[in-house]
Amino acid sequence: MVFVQFLICLLLCKGLHSMSIHINSNDTVDVVALKQNVESLKNQVHNLSSLIENDINSYKQGVFFFAKLSRLTYLNKNSIVKFNEVVTDSGNNFNHGNGMFVAPVSGYYQFSWTTFTYSDKIVDTELRVDNVIVDAMYAHISASSSVPATKIAICWVNKGDHVWIQTTNSYTENAIHNPNQSNAKSSFLGFLIEEKE
Repeated sequence: MVFVQFLICLLLCKGLHSMSIHINSNDTVDVVALKQNVESLKNQVHNLSSLIENDINSYKQGVFFFAKLSRLTYLNKNSIVKFNEVVTDSGNNFNHGNGMFVAPVSGYYQFSWTTFTYSDKIVDTELRVDNVIVDAMYAHISASSSVPATKIAICWVNKGDHVWIQTTNSYTENAIHNPNQSNAKSSFLGFLIEEKE
């Protein structure tokens, strides 16, 4: 708030300096012009305050989401993984109905996804940004057990781009396991690292 007050003071001082008035006995003050200048300064201060407030609010809010898959899921080739259990979603940018995140701003993002596979099953997935493959992960276990695999990717995402996890075009039966432990679930998370214009 002190910074905002400083900027307002600086703007007012600049404006008043540029419209200083010299009054002699022969000069008259143009009241209309003075009122217009003061009104212009008020608008500039208001606009500057709004910009600063919006930047502060967007910084405080952040951009991040974390969602889990709550059930055993079998998926065919090229199928979106619909992480249906949203743990947190700042800004409501993740849609658990279709499993997609929509970027509210352009910038560098980090995404990570974990899939459990079990008992000689395969899970072959990829991270897509507006249908472009950014990274992929293959998980397979031959024993009678359940094992998680996790992948992390950092990439550029434009404002409005859709980001999701889907199976590749290699296997027709991708088995994403849901272990008996209540918190051990396949998951998908993402957050904004650096916003860029």
